[in-house]
Amino acid sequence: MKHSKDPFEAAPVEEDERAVKRCKTSVVELTKNTTGADPVKMANKMQTILSQFTEDQMSRYESFRRSAFKKSDMEKLVQRITGGPKIDDTMNIVVRGITKMFVGDLVETARVVMRERKESGPVRPCHIRESYRRLKLQGKVPQRSVQQLFR
Repeated sequence: MKHSKDPFEAAPVEEDERAVKRCKTSVVELTKNTTGADPVKMANKMQTILSQFTEDQMSRYESFRRSAFKKSDMEKLVQRITGGPKIDDTMNIVVRGITKMFVGDLVETARVVMRERKESGPVRPCHIRESYRRLKLQGKVPQRSVQQLFR
């Protein structure tokens, strides 16, 4: 089986499913009672989960952690959408975080689409479109609050 060093290429389905089964218990424990939890215990649990990742999964995780949206691009986008003044740094961080989570959901759902179609390789635009359609049906894509006047 060929292993690519490209972090955005899909991993073999069987490998991901085995890793999910191994990590399932750890993730459930990690998400329980996270408010007021001891930071040392949280770090140890996270380390336990990360130690169970395969090399390809760790590469993808590191790429995810390093990825970010440009601050200036998000400021322009939010300003264009709201029509208001420039947003402060705290709001910018929140918007970028939510955007990153949405993109993560989009890619994760696209990988599910690939698995259902028994396809392998990198995620393609057709997978992203189907993923977006499914997320929209689930109500996870925000709807416009104001209708466009002209199209």
